[in-house]
Amino acid sequence: MIKQVYEQVLELIEADARQLSPGERLPSEMQYARQLAVSRLTVRKAVDELARQGLVKRIAGKGLEVGDEAEAQTKGRLLISMVCMAGDSDMFRTMMGCVEAANQRRYEYKLLNVTDPKDQYGVVAQEELRQYDGAVLSCFGSEAELRALRRVEAAGVPVVTVCNEVEGTACALGDDYNGGYLAGEYLVQRGHTRILYLRTDRHAVSELRRLEGFRQALRDNGLEQPEELVLEVPDPGTPIFTGLSHQRPLPQGVERYLRGEIPHTAVTGYSTLPILSYCYRLHEQGLVVPDDISVVAYGDQPYLPWQDLPLTAVMEPKREMGLAAVELLDEFLSGGRGERPESRILPVRFVTQKSVRSLGPADQPNPRRGEQLRE
Repeated sequence: MIKQVYEQVLELIEADARQLSPGERLPSEMQYARQLAVSRLTVRKAVDELARQGLVKRIAGKGLEVGDEAEAQTKGRLLISMVCMAGDSDMFRTMMGCVEAANQRRYEYKLLNVTDPKDQYGVVAQEELRQYDGAVLSCFGSEAELRALRRVEAAGVPVVTVCNEVEGTACALGDDYNGGYLAGEYLVQRGHTRILYLRTDRHAVSELRRLEGFRQALRDNGLEQPEELVLEVPDPGTPIFTGLSHQRPLPQGVERYLRGEIPHTAVTGYSTLPILSYCYRLHEQGLVVPDDISVVAYGDQPYLPWQDLPLTAVMEPKREMGLAAVELLDEFLSGGRGERPESRILPVRFVTQKSVRSLGPADQPNPRRGEQLRE
């Protein structure tokens, strides 16, 4: 297998360092970049990894010198427990963000990965929790997740939750309120006044805030979201592959929306997955995006596989949440103030694609569409 440039650079610098004694000088990052004909960013990445291992040290005002690996002790041990199954690229990126930050900050860690929220408490209960200095947990409000969280806290282990806020616990999460607001504002500014919002029956705080932000965007534009245009959908708490979105359940009452008895020109919601399921049902009736209905997704995998169409979407900073969670623990364990780690809210991104059609004054939802389809 051909090694990446970064790996080759790392091996060359490592070879230099192992020929010298701790404290002896090495060429600077700039000198290595010129000598090896690579970018300074590539050299910096290699040096970061060697510094994490303790083989290389950065000395302010002097450059690089050989470190003493024996002195590079780990700073502590972290427990990282996530509900993450195959196909869940969102939580996988959050988990990898935790791992990346733990490696950078010299923490040992143990990963507990379960595929069902119901299993969260069981795996945590089997751990000797007092051996950990801190923990990162996903917790979206299920009984098992909450019990797992409270068990860790009862053991005196500092905790940061990711992707959702739990009262009384530090968290690292995206700006869900603003995410919902951006989705609503974008649709309204393009002439959509009747927007179907798919909400979850789990009622996690992060998802409730998305709905609050969405509703506020409509109010700021002189609109109120009718209750009939907020549809609660079942959320099993586990993802499903995008291409199998037709297998995700929707409530029985969804037929009234699909038939056009409750007219709307756009759909958005708390998550891309039920939005995809809804769009698939519309697709079965011959309707397409964005000609017949506009779509704003929320989260990863924002595209319609049957149309090969990328979706306008609110994108969450999943990897950054994992990075932030470990950073918050590290700051607390290194002498931070307060009884628990601080919380951090990270900005979301809004990505525009071609899944939203702008409506003119004459474009109104057709309340007779259902009658036409039945004919």
